[in-house]
Amino acid sequence: EQLAHLPRALGSGPAARALRALLGAVRPDVAHVHAPSRYLTPSVLRVLERARVPVVYTLHDFKPWCTNRLLFARGAVCERCRGGAHWHAATVGCVQDSHAKSVVAAAEAYLHDALGAYRNVRLWIAQSAFARDKAASLGADAARIRLLPHGVEPEPGEPRPADAPGRYALFMGRLSAEKGVRALPAIAARIAPVPLLVAGGGPMEGWLAARSGPRMRLLGHRTGAPLRALREHAACVLSPSLFPETFGYSVAEALLDARPVVATRVGALPELVEHEVTGLVAAPGDDAGFAALAARALDDPAAVRWGEAGRERVRRMTDPAVHVAGLVAIYEEARTAS
Repeated sequence: EQLAHLPRALGSGPAARALRALLGAVRPDVAHVHAPSRYLTPSVLRVLERARVPVVYTLHDFKPWCTNRLLFARGAVCERCRGGAHWHAATVGCVQDSHAKSVVAAAEAYLHDALGAYRNVRLWIAQSAFARDKAASLGADAARIRLLPHGVEPEPGEPRPADAPGRYALFMGRLSAEKGVRALPAIAARIAPVPLLVAGGGPMEGWLAARSGPRMRLLGHRTGAPLRALREHAACVLSPSLFPETFGYSVAEALLDARPVVATRVGALPELVEHEVTGLVAAPGDDAGFAALAARALDDPAAVRWGEAGRERVRRMTDPAVHVAGLVAIYEEARTAS
């Protein structure tokens, strides 16, 4: 079954043909690429190269150098494939915890390396200093990386959700191992009687559902106004991630709402959450320590001050007008660069 998907994983013919047709009708000054690996595949980059369209690429993950994109395998940060040693992915089975899928992904990575799939990228956009430095260490040309945090726009206030308790902690995000969701039951037990509300869906939803109850309530996937309402009225927001986040958008949104955040010291999260300044920070994988800090965020009067400081930090860092101006400048640089 996995082998049948191999040709499409290595390069999407339909995506390449569709892009060629588009370029026949429209001549872009620049192409801005976001995480093409899963559906478009880097085949679209070859089409853009042949058409001599300059490419800007935002580093939402580390797919150009990491076979499974996340720098995370079997519960821990992983850089085994550094330097193009993608065979490690097949032995570890790090792509969706499947050896078959990992073999396909390793073959894909070797092919893309051989073809120089990313050589047409004129400028890389890193949303954090961490992503910038990590990409450079993995092989990106440091001179071609531009630091530009996401623009995070303040959103209108929402009334308290009708189904929400008076006071609660909130986890919002993909329910997967790299997001640290295995820690949620222990956190819920530690902060009781304040309940932990979990908004999201993903491969570990069934595992969490089997452990849910009054202390931990699963709300399913929520977006838009319902999710904003949950976030705006949470007593604190939790981000126990285990993998190197390139930015931490949900954390930035929570801070912009002046919510106290408890996060792990991994990836770009410490650039948003500074311990006892804009929130509290735990070591990744220290479930007991994280749970204790979650309880502290609920009880410490200083949490209000952390939330306010977090809002000011994110306002400065992610001002949408500054982001757009920076993005246009990067486009212009890519367009005129040789």
